[in-house]
Amino acid sequence: MLVNGQKAWCVAKPAAPQQALQSALDYACNYADCSPTKKGGSCYDPDRPAHHASFAMNAYYQKMGRNQWNCHFNNTSLISLADPSYNPCCQFVSGGSGPPLPQEKEDTWCVPKPGTPDSALQNIINFTCGILKECREIQEHGSCYFPNTLINHASFAMNLYYKTDGRYNCDFNGVGLIVVTNPSFGDCIYV
Repeated sequence: MLVNGQKAWCVAKPAAPQQALQSALDYACNYADCSPTKKGGSCYDPDRPAHHASFAMNAYYQKMGRNQWNCHFNNTSLISLADPSYNPCCQFVSGGSGPPLPQEKEDTWCVPKPGTPDSALQNIINFTCGILKECREIQEHGSCYFPNTLINHASFAMNLYYKTDGRYNCDFNGVGLIVVTNPSFGDCIYV
């Protein structure tokens, strides 16, 4: 169980459509400072919709009081228990003490940090799918193939590894995030 004052961050779902992420980014930036995600800003790279939207969603979430409803964005976001900062120049703020998030370990999922480089995402897919041999959902015609992005595919593979045999290991060389919001999206169901 989490305790009151638990640090938490808000990030984009890896499978969220780009148009939905852009809408969330636009909305959040009306209330929070998103200048670091602009070209030349400390959080511009990687120039990926999930990364920019995550920064904006988190800034909004922190500013508005860290309530679960402050991290909804039409079901395109997740609450993370780990700092999603990837690049030392781009730090995602945390703080405040919101209400506790009543979750058990079984009610957590594992996804990559939004700023994880494509090469690391591909290595994660190769590693997890090589060990588990259960990656048909992220292959063409699979229920989690779309959006056909490395971050989406790596997210599904990481969570599958995390949940298999109760491992609950979400480190993946420092790029894993434990989230308390189910990352399932559309027909893609996370265990």
